[in-house]
Amino acid sequence: MWMREKVLLMKIFGYSKALYSTWLYLEPLRLLFDAGEGLNSFLEGRLLAFRNIAITHAHTDHFTGLQNIFITRLREMEVTKQPLPPIKLFYPEDSHTLRHYFDYLEKVTNRWDELVQLQPVRPGQTYPLEGVRGVYLNVLKADHYVYQQTAVCYRLDQERFSLKPELQDLPQAEINKRIANEGRDALTTRVLRPLIFYSGDGRAIGDKDSQDVPLMIHEATFLEPSPKVAHASLPEVIKLYRETNAKHLLLFHLSTRYEYKEFIQLLDKLVPEQKERSRIFVIRPGGMFAKNISVPGF
Repeated sequence: MWMREKVLLMKIFGYSKALYSTWLYLEPLRLLFDAGEGLNSFLEGRLLAFRNIAITHAHTDHFTGLQNIFITRLREMEVTKQPLPPIKLFYPEDSHTLRHYFDYLEKVTNRWDELVQLQPVRPGQTYPLEGVRGVYLNVLKADHYVYQQTAVCYRLDQERFSLKPELQDLPQAEINKRIANEGRDALTTRVLRPLIFYSGDGRAIGDKDSQDVPLMIHEATFLEPSPKVAHASLPEVIKLYRETNAKHLLLFHLSTRYEYKEFIQLLDKLVPEQKERSRIFVIRPGGMFAKNISVPGF
């Protein structure tokens, strides 16, 4: 009961073309990472299921799709005469660019306060996800340049409960009896385990608490490392993926200065072993991504 490892097929929709638009929707978590243009055309009615949006930084290719999300939800409310729960919108607290954009949306969108709950964040803070029990959003600092503003990345942690060591050998019937009499808290220890790491834009930097994360979602803009750019290269991300011992890797934000086949050729060279390569997925620039990725532990 307590030790069995569950596996979730995490349905992920995404689009990423460097400089133009980036967004990723994790359907079981009702969570959108970033909100570039065009997502309404791909996601359509799924916009109504959103409960959380986490913006990483104030570059326009990561947030200007927000207006269409709120307009779609507003129209649905007006047609059905039924309310939708407000979206929890996480964003870097020092981002004056995003604040100005929100002020504009408030002016042009009716019932703004019914549509959104703004949640400014800063690195080191943790928040529960709306509409998903036991999953928490951790805010981390990203290594990415935004003029006089912070860029962040996010790690999702899942709340888990395990039997206290001294009770591990008890029969299941006895465990159930003691739970009924004493309550779960008396028998278990609460731990938070990493579930998903999302980099947004930025260099490949380690996070000690992301060790063994089931799914790493990381940008891989360039084919070769460069100290002059605030983006990650494919070799650096593969190195981080291995050092972190992540179970799966989803790559996005590939630069269109390269042909897609160049990226895949280098990826195959860096990861020649078939089993490891089968756990790495890529969002092709300008193409819609939709895939179920198994995420142990959820």
